[in-house]
Formats: sequence, structure tokens, C-alpha cells
Amino acid sequence: MLDAITIGELLIDFTPAGHTEGGNEQFECNPGGAPANVAVALARLGAKTALISKVGQDRFGSLLRNTLLSSGVDVSGISSTNEANTTLAFVHLNKDGDRSFSFYRKPGADTFLCPQDIPLDRIESCRLLHFGSLSMTHEPASSATRAAIIKAKEAGALISFDPNIRFALWETKQAAKESILWGMKYADILKISEEELSFITDLTDIEKGAQELQQQYGIALVVVTLAEKGCYYRLTAHDGYVPGLPVKAIDTTGAGDAFLGCLLFKVLEYGISLNQFTQQQMIDMLRFANAGGAFVTTRKGALQSMPTTDEINKMMDSYKQLNNDGWRPGYHFSPPSHWLNDPNGLVYYEGEYHLFYQYHPFSNKWGPMHWGHAISQDLIHWQHEPIALFPDEHGAIFSGCCVVDWNNSSGLFVGSPGLVAIFTHADTYPETGQPRQRQSLAYSSDKGRTWHKYEGNPVLSEPDLVDFRDPKVFWHPESKRWVMAIVAGDHVRFYGSENLREWSLTGEFGHREGSHDGVWECPDLFELSIDDTGRTKWVLVISIGDNPSCPEGSRTQYFIGEFDGNTFINDNSADHIMWLDYGRDNYAGVTWSDIPEQDGRRVMMGWMSNWKYANETPTGSWRGSMTLPRTLSLTKWDEGVVLTQMPVREIEQLRNSSMSWSDVLIKPEIPFSHKISDNLLEIEADIDISSSGEVYIILKSSEDSETVIGYDPVRQWLYIDRSKSGLTDFHSSFPCHHGASMIPDNGKIKLHIWLDRNAVEVYGNKGLVVLTDQIFPKSSIDMISINARSGQVLLNSLHIYALQSIHHSETKPEQLSRRRDG
Repeated sequence: MLDAITIGELLIDFTPAGHTEGGNEQFECNPGGAPANVAVALARLGAKTALISKVGQDRFGSLLRNTLLSSGVDVSGISSTNEANTTLAFVHLNKDGDRSFSFYRKPGADTFLCPQDIPLDRIESCRLLHFGSLSMTHEPASSATRAAIIKAKEAGALISFDPNIRFALWETKQAAKESILWGMKYADILKISEEELSFITDLTDIEKGAQELQQQYGIALVVVTLAEKGCYYRLTAHDGYVPGLPVKAIDTTGAGDAFLGCLLFKVLEYGISLNQFTQQQMIDMLRFANAGGAFVTTRKGALQSMPTTDEINKMMDSYKQLNNDGWRPGYHFSPPSHWLNDPNGLVYYEGEYHLFYQYHPFSNKWGPMHWGHAISQDLIHWQHEPIALFPDEHGAIFSGCCVVDWNNSSGLFVGSPGLVAIFTHADTYPETGQPRQRQSLAYSSDKGRTWHKYEGNPVLSEPDLVDFRDPKVFWHPESKRWVMAIVAGDHVRFYGSENLREWSLTGEFGHREGSHDGVWECPDLFELSIDDTGRTKWVLVISIGDNPSCPEGSRTQYFIGEFDGNTFINDNSADHIMWLDYGRDNYAGVTWSDIPEQDGRRVMMGWMSNWKYANETPTGSWRGSMTLPRTLSLTKWDEGVVLTQMPVREIEQLRNSSMSWSDVLIKPEIPFSHKISDNLLEIEADIDISSSGEVYIILKSSEDSETVIGYDPVRQWLYIDRSKSGLTDFHSSFPCHHGASMIPDNGKIKLHIWLDRNAVEVYGNKGLVVLTDQIFPKSSIDMISINARSGQVLLNSLHIYALQSIHHSETKPEQLSRRRDG
């Protein structure tokens, strides 16, 4: 019994092959035709496959038959005719390898396929029949194709359909659409390109278009191919995106056919009903198919470039190795692949910490923003979830927040509380093309697993404001309403609402207060206790975008004051600036909402990068990571009330082994040095600097990469020097030496350092001063040394903990992407 039969056009592709000495374009003869490519793809992977088609009684017909036979395809269903020549197609490639076609098919031998040529008995016993639309452009091939499809359907075979539209071969576009819609009535598996989907449905929204076809025609599996970006799939129970593999394409001919052949092979291999496939099985199958399609683009031609299983697996392994390079953090959160920036929607609900984040699933650079999603039960180990929010007719999904609507004030839930996301929709004004930013809602009734956009979006607009984004919302018990803090270029605006859907302006803050080195972004507002005094203050956090004239780039400031339910009142003078982090790589930090009162913590996480070079960091197929989650506190200090921060206590569970030293005297000629074999470390140092000059800790690798953490007692200056930390030349602002004032405590300083493969976080004097920096050492750090420039240093105590990775293995998970929003 055959595994699969394909039916349709069999032709010769003439593909560009350079130029003659006289400058004339040369073409190479390559056997092809979409159904033939699919048949060969299946055969190369090990399926028993046959093709039904017709060729001319010419040299090209013989070449096609022999090529298929040598590729392992059963050719007994290929007949010949002397009424027309074998169809020819001239392929034209642009600089990116994308194609256009010129066909010589008026008529072509494949259009003479007759119903009598169809081996109905073989179709009746096969497991799968695949067809395209081009065998329905002319009679008698159209009737032959339809007869084969009907017979296969009656016999219970799976039906696979790829429209593969080539308008030049149809009399009219309407004729093409009618035949394609007929084919969809029989399809169990539909593979369709993004452009074809738009043509058939008149929709540009991929998810809505796929849903419409699935529901209207009862198609079990719809797969929309997105070229190098990968694909989107939809089953009845779940759907999602699976990213493509980055390759240098030289010829995209046959890539979609290879993709489909690989997918059909996996479907046959599993041997289960389409609706029984789990999300993970679909992801695995489509990753394999994406790799097969990508592989074909690295070769010229189509049919003869179809890959084997070994070739696909090698490509996937190579991509995995690239994706899991030496700078993938061991315990800082990073995306499964592609681009990450701001944390969004941090919320705790029913035992789970949710982390949403700005995500571009099709590139490792900033682009159309989605909300990525991960869930944790301990703030340390994270489970990657499907993409939560996708761009739609209102624009991309910029930053925002999530809250638990405990009392259903929004009216969006029935019978129990739910999660509401409040975020910025970003697009452009249709009339002018100028940026437009509006606030919208989405909601989830199943603990954040699926999201529905609110039908009344957007819920808040300010047409006169260009930069109007990043809402942070919380319930204010005293005024019995929701409060939104949102930035508007150079200030914060406050809005109130009783239902999360209707908002009114209550106040503004910041036009002339604090730093205005860059545009204001990502506000947060919360109340904290001051030490154990029983008093509280409000903290307003504001991130500041990159200003080319400022070497620090993007960073985060905070204000201490009061909130009266309408606006924020600053306790300090307008020119008093307090920075959250004095390193280069902590931005857009926000705190979790709805952490239970009995926990008592305010926990923050930031994006560990800087807009000066965020798009250039050398991490390959993924880019961006988060800081450690930090507990925030207020304490009384010389300059008044200040914010302190330390990593959450849950990080201690990663401690794997430890080494300790005490009362170690260090002089310039007698440094402390220790060889290490672990590259994930926690370091605690209590240092007496009363008799020393500058003291410094060197984190050094064998290839002369070194990151220096130092303290200058004269200047009372804690610093990081990453100018020789490894790979630094990707941006002129990256190699630098920077720090902050830190007053010693009775001649002593305490440093708490977390070292990861791509970052170092330094907390001075119990979090009064914090510096967070990315680093990209050329090899793993394998030596820690401590020394003094002059005098002597007493190392009161030193503890070094080797930390476990938060990943189950060093093979990192791939992106799982699913959507279920309305």
C-alpha cells in the first residue's frame, strides 16, 4: 500500500545559471512541479510515494520520469501524450532568491491528464492524497483531479491541498478562486501562503483568515507559510506560530513543497487523527518542516534539492547550537529565540507568577511587538508559554500591565475573577502616517493561558499626545477605583476608572522634575514601608529612553513622595535625581501586581539591556534577557528615604556548592586568587578597606577577557570596568568604566555579586547601590582574583557559591507560540 499519492503538474524549471561571456543570461534545466516536489520530498524521507501526471513524448518528459524514478517515486501513474509538449517554466530570481515565473503551457502535456488515466484502485488504498490547484486550470486535467479527490475522500484517505496560485495560468482570478474553494471543501490539511490566504479571504490578519477557512470548510489543519519567518498553524484545539530557521537563501524554488512534504511525512509517521495532535507534537512537526523548507533554499533547483532526514536533523542541530551559544544565561530569564525587551504584565495569580514581555518572534531585532509569556511558581524557574498577544487591526502590542479583577469590576468575567491586561496599541494615523498610541484591554478566564481582546478597544485615546504609552494600573482602596499611571513624553499622567474600561484624567506629574535626558517610559507606582517605622511612602519609577548625547543611554530613575489618589507629590526638590541602577543594563523595570499581602514583598524585574546597543548585542538567534527579580525596600539614609533592592530569596535554591574564606590579608604583592570551574556564581564579600587604596575584584577568562568590579575609598566610588570584558566592539558605547557613590559602613563595604554567562549584577551594602551590566567574555570565566592598588585589604569573609542552571539541560526550549484571542 502506498503512503501517499500526489497528483498534478510535472514540468521543467529553467533556473538562472549566470551569464555567457557575451552577457546573455543562462538557464539550467531542473525537473520540478509542486506535486512532484512533494512526492520526492516524501520519498527522500522514506515514504512510499507515487505521482499521477502526464508529460509530453519528448526529451523533457523522459528526463522527468527518470528523475522521479531515481528519487524513489513510483512513476506508473505518469502517462504521456503527443498532443502537447512537456510544460516549461522559466524561473527569475531577485537578489534575495525570491522567484517570479514565465510559463510555456499553451497547452502543456500535464493539462491532458484524463479521468481514464487515474488509477482509482491505488487511490482507494493509499493513506494520503495531495493535490494543488494548477491541475484544475484546464480540462480534461481538472475533471481528472476532481475524480481522484472525490475517490480518495470516499475511501477515507487524508486529503492535502496546496493552492500554489500562479495567476498567469488561469483565465481569471475569479476562476482560480472558485476552483480553490472547491478544493477546500475536501481538504483535511491546507497549506497556504500568507498572500494566498489574503486573496482567498480578503483578510490580512493571518489568524482570523485561517480561522475563517477552518470553520467555513471544516479543515482539520490549516498551515500558513510565512517564508523565512516560519509558519502559523491552526487546529480546532490550539494554534500558534513556529519560527523559521535563518539561512542564506540562494533559490527559494521548491521551499514550500519541501516544507509540506516534511509535514505530511511527520503526519503519516505519527499515524493519528489530526485533531489528536498535541501542541508540542505540532511544534515538533513544524520545526522539522521549517528546517526542510529552509534547507532547500540553500541549493539551486527544486525537485533534486529535496532533503533527507539526516540533512534536516543536521540543520536543526546546527541551528540549536547557534541558538544556545555560550552567552545564553544560566539563571537570568531569556527568550526561547528571537528578540525580547521590556517586561510587561507582571502579575501573581493562583500560585503562579506571570511574566509577559515585548517580543518579536520573527527576528532578533526590535520589530512588530507581541507579548511573549512565561510562568513560574518561584520567580526563578520559568516555563515558556505560547505568545499571549499579537498585533491586530489596532496595531502592535506595546508595553502594559496585568491585574487580577477580583470583583469583576470590568464585567468581562462570569462567576469567578480573571486577569485583565491593559496595554498600548501602536500604529499610525491613516490620514498622516504619524505615530498613534492608544490604550486597550485583553482578558483571560483561564489563568492567563488564552487571551481575548476587548471588543471596545481602544479604551483610552489622547489624539494630541504623540508619546502616550505603557500603562501601569492598580486598585486604590482609598478612592475605591482603579488608577492608571501612564507616560506622555515628558511627564506622567494619572487616570481613574471604576471598571477598567472608562478612564478620566485625575492629575499630572513631572514636566520639570527629575531627569529629562530622554523620553519617559514604563512608569510604576506603589507604596512601601520605610524600614520598620510603620510609616510608608509612595515610589514612582520612570524609565528614560536613550539620548545620543548621554553616555549612559537608557536608564531608570525613581521618585519618593505621596499619592493622594489623583496625582503624585514629590518629597524632594525638582532637580533631585535618584537612579534605580547605576549599571548600563537595567531598563523598563516594573513590579508584580497582586502578590499576596502575607508575602509582603514588592518584586521588580527589568530588561537587561540598553537602547544604545540593544539591537547589536552578539547573541545570535536570540537577543535580550531580564535582570534577576528583586525585592524592593525603603530605608532612611543620609539624603532622606531611598530605595534598596536585593535579589529575591528564592535564588538561594540554585546554590549547588560553596567555598568560604575569612580573615584574608591582601596586599598588592599578595593578591587573592582562586581558580573556578563553574561559570554561574554568587559571590559575597565583606571587605575592610580602612587601610587600603583602591580594591578590585577581577573576573577573568583564559582568553584575557576580564571584568573588573572595584571600589575607590578616596572617591567612595563603586564601579564596573567592562572595557576588556570580552567581545565589546559591536558598539562604541559598550566598552566602558562606570559606577556610583557608595559610603562605607565603619570602614567596610559589602558586595554581593551574581555572575552569569552574559551578565554581572553587583549589589553594594545590602542593595543601597546596584550596578547591572551585560558582558560577553570570549571564553568562560575561570579565575577570580582580589587585589589592592596600595596599602592592604582585609577580606573579612568571602563566600563563593556555584549555582545550578535554571534549564533542565543546556539544550534550551524552542518557542511555543499560540494564540486564542478574539
